[in-house]
Amino acid sequence: MNIKFGFKSKLNEKEIKEGIKLVLFKSMIKMHELATINCPVDKGRLRSAIHLSPNVPGFEEYLLYDDVEYAEAIEYGTSPHIIKPVNGKALKFKVDGKTVFAKKINHPGTESQPFFRPALDQVKSIWVPRYFEQVLK
Repeated sequence: MNIKFGFKSKLNEKEIKEGIKLVLFKSMIKMHELATINCPVDKGRLRSAIHLSPNVPGFEEYLLYDDVEYAEAIEYGTSPHIIKPVNGKALKFKVDGKTVFAKKINHPGTESQPFFRPALDQVKSIWVPRYFEQVLK
């Protein structure tokens, strides 16, 4: 998230810079909170894999990320695709309690369930201005 600030203030340059760092940190904490709340949950692996680094104030850059391989498919959805076995000759799964084997599956795709983008949009439109007002009056 890149945000540029312009304002007039009675604060000196060092106070402004430290204030902006605090606004950034508070904004990233809020985005982490919102992404976690909005994250769809099946078993909770994705939700627990959302991290903020560093997670202390005073930095000029932060990274909010997840570390699961399927997060992008959840955020953006998928188009129809074919699933083939990676190890072995067939896929194995259950349908109506019965074990089924298949050499491939035509997956219909999945709808997106965004959680990062809505968090970013809310932070940019609501929380950054609010924190800016609180910190740099």
